[in-house]
Amino acid sequence: MPVDPASEAQLADLRRSERTMLIVRSVGIPWALLQVLSYQDRAYPAGVKPGVVGLVVLLAVGNLIVWWAHRRTSTLRDARILAGSSLALDAFVISGIVWLYAFDPGSALWAVLFIPPLEGALRFQLRGAVAAWFGTTLIYIGRELWGSDRYDYPLQWNSITFRMGIGFVIALVAGLMARDLMRERERLAKALEEVEALDELRAALVSTLAHDVRNPLTAIRGSLKTLLARGDQLDAQTTRRFLESADLQAERLTRLAGDLLDLARLEAGRLTLKLEEVPLRAAVDTALGYLEEDIEVRNDVDESLRVRADPERLQQVFVNLASNARVHGSPPYLVSASRNRLGIEVVFEDRGPGVSADQAEVLFDAFRSGEKSGSVGLGLAIVKALVEAQEGSVRYEPAQPRGSRFIVSLPSP
Repeated sequence: MPVDPASEAQLADLRRSERTMLIVRSVGIPWALLQVLSYQDRAYPAGVKPGVVGLVVLLAVGNLIVWWAHRRTSTLRDARILAGSSLALDAFVISGIVWLYAFDPGSALWAVLFIPPLEGALRFQLRGAVAAWFGTTLIYIGRELWGSDRYDYPLQWNSITFRMGIGFVIALVAGLMARDLMRERERLAKALEEVEALDELRAALVSTLAHDVRNPLTAIRGSLKTLLARGDQLDAQTTRRFLESADLQAERLTRLAGDLLDLARLEAGRLTLKLEEVPLRAAVDTALGYLEEDIEVRNDVDESLRVRADPERLQQVFVNLASNARVHGSPPYLVSASRNRLGIEVVFEDRGPGVSADQAEVLFDAFRSGEKSGSVGLGLAIVKALVEAQEGSVRYEPAQPRGSRFIVSLPSP
């Protein structure tokens, strides 16, 4: 099953964040244990010190479990579950330690409550940061209410709102920055994909143009060299055959150059079109007239049908589709048309081998080589661009029982 690039990137981000938090915990656990053992500001109430040590040990064990699970996480769903679980573990241990130190209201230990929102931003951007801040804020308010009652010190709401307000600002800034960084990373990843696609396109263009340009030039040069070397020994018919062969190959090069220029103009939006009412059957007849005489294509288009199009470019579309059927399909060749509520549909149909599902996905891409011709593959790309420029659409579907159907939809006058 193909992997979605976006999901793959999210999985990589979550795994990277998890590795970061594994390192942070590995450093934080001995530091927390040292702080607990060296604390001397006030005497520990009964059971508090063992409770804090127990939470640090729980964090150490949990970190080992997270490390074990992290090594076995291979799907985005599993990575999200692990990220949420380890964030919950950190928030629970940190909030528990802050709660147990409620006996010392002057301690700055409350500042470690800023860690879960930062971790939430690292894992889940803004929503993770705000959710972590909300949870730790509720726990801190509960701690202050419980501590003021248990250890008999005044409840200072100003202090609570100030500290948690700072926490909210930190969560907001970290979450927004993480979200913006994620969007920028996605934008850069998309740009990189486009660059890679352009590089592949360049490679395809170089390789296929080498074929489409070299072969005609070789044929032209061969004909001319023969005429130069033995022209006085050849009869008129043979000489004409060599000249016609050279002319045919020169026309092929001219058509290739024209296709490249048309595609460039279409992509740049600089191709001028003169849209007018066009008799459809006559346009098909004219286009079929450009095919070789031994190719028979049946034109079943009703004479009453009209479309709104550029006559010259419409013929170019029909010539390309008919030529594509001749090269890649098999007779009988048929052109038909019908009216629907959106306009007119013109169908070019043949009884060839058809197109595989993988090929159908890139059928209208430029520089897609055909298996039979090995050509540069501009014909269908130009068909698509020209049809869309004339406010229409083109699609492929398999014919029954076999073959290909190219359906061009064009607006009515």
